[in-house]
Amino acid sequence: MALSLVVPAFSAGTAWADNAPRPLNTVAVLQPTGGDIIDQAAAVRLGKALFWDMQTGGDGMIACATCHFHAGADNRLKNTLNPGPNGLFESEGVTGPGQTIQTLTNITTDDRVGSQGIVGSIFISVHSVDPHNPAADECTPDHTAPFGVERRVTGRNAPTVIGAVFNRDNFWDGRANHDFNGNDPFGATGNAGDFPVPPGDLIGNSSLASQADGPPNNPTEMSCAGRQFNGPNSLAAKLLDRPALQFQLVNPNDSALGSHSAAPANGLKCDDHTCTYRELIAKAFGDDIAAGADNRFSRFWGQAIQAYEATLIPDQTPMDHYLAGNKNALTSSQQLGLNILSGKGKCTTCHAGAELTDASLSFAAQKGLLNEDGGDQGFHNNGVRPTAEDVGRAGTGPNNKSFSQSGSPKDHGAFKTPGLRNVGLTAPYFHNGGKAKLEDVVDFYNRGGDFANPEKAKRIQPLSLSANEKAALVDLLQNGLTDCRVEMQRAPFDHPSLAPPNGPSLPAVGAAGVGSCP
Repeated sequence: MALSLVVPAFSAGTAWADNAPRPLNTVAVLQPTGGDIIDQAAAVRLGKALFWDMQTGGDGMIACATCHFHAGADNRLKNTLNPGPNGLFESEGVTGPGQTIQTLTNITTDDRVGSQGIVGSIFISVHSVDPHNPAADECTPDHTAPFGVERRVTGRNAPTVIGAVFNRDNFWDGRANHDFNGNDPFGATGNAGDFPVPPGDLIGNSSLASQADGPPNNPTEMSCAGRQFNGPNSLAAKLLDRPALQFQLVNPNDSALGSHSAAPANGLKCDDHTCTYRELIAKAFGDDIAAGADNRFSRFWGQAIQAYEATLIPDQTPMDHYLAGNKNALTSSQQLGLNILSGKGKCTTCHAGAELTDASLSFAAQKGLLNEDGGDQGFHNNGVRPTAEDVGRAGTGPNNKSFSQSGSPKDHGAFKTPGLRNVGLTAPYFHNGGKAKLEDVVDFYNRGGDFANPEKAKRIQPLSLSANEKAALVDLLQNGLTDCRVEMQRAPFDHPSLAPPNGPSLPAVGAAGVGSCP
């Protein structure tokens, strides 16, 4: 099938001739083409509030951040195993739903480490009459196997949102399209709910907005089944006139929300009163849009969350400082690791350029939309698991259309190449969460993968790395690629308080974070 690509304009300093790593601040964050935002700072405030607000969940306990609170990912261990296609819990010492993984180990079955969402339920109505209480929707139980009365668990490991703004398409299978249609993740593809989407409604360079519209009404992740985004008795009806973050504390020094913090009380203040989401939308998008937001809430939700997530740029790692000229920023071991990454390890074949991924907007602009195997750029079958267990990029959406744009057999079992910054904070690894430690990931690539799938990328071959070379590569990944601001929750990675189900209770953290950085 024919593929098309709008090539963005890059300054001379951000283009590159090969796949070598570069400082991340040499790549511009591309702005959306089109859209409705009139005040960017207000849009960031709105997006951050929406992203962290637990009121979104059908049970009033689940925010977007609930699966992305730890370095942009999820490190919970209780009730986070999905039994995979065979429906049997066979890994991590877990024999059924609701149990705790005692020690992360390498998974050798079709099980996956995912993120827990909502207990299975069917939506009846939102409680919009009194927006102050309750936060939970009215739902009836739908306690189906394999999770029953426990929270359902996703079938893939939650990828970090930090740095995700550089990806051309998001989610592991790329179904969050680079064109945002304002309604769902699928852009102008055949899976879009109102396909064909009027071209004037599409917002380009907006995969994060597309991604943001997926989870809120998903019956595994955040909502009782059947809730809609827009119109009467919808998420819009629930949230628009509800006080923002009313059950969570916002630090007065929060980098985006501090000026509106109601501390020591919960929530946000707009002048002398509590902020509602409709008021925050008015600041970001204008009064007329806010007045009519009930029927287009999904469009403004996506744009606002994208505006916030686009600020989460991890460009202050030791490697970034080293590549910018500070030759003391990496230890000798980490410098060897960087040489392995770019050379003998062949990692930068896929973990390419400043973003350390060939799934980026800039890599597609430079190299085209097909990878060297003929599949979609940025997606590869690397032999982690048998292809048939999860077809990834070749999967289909609600209208039974494949996410694959090339139509190549190589897209079967192919998944998006993740960036590598902060990878030392985001275990377990791969789309199935199947590798527990970075040492396990390096060993996996050193032996050329685990499964000889016919679709496996031709570059996945044994590497013959020595023990010293593997240790140096792990050192780089673990330490040389960690942005201290992410680890210490310093601005822009600070946040409101959050209480993830079966996870740690996070206090509100301001711009100074919880510790210092070099």
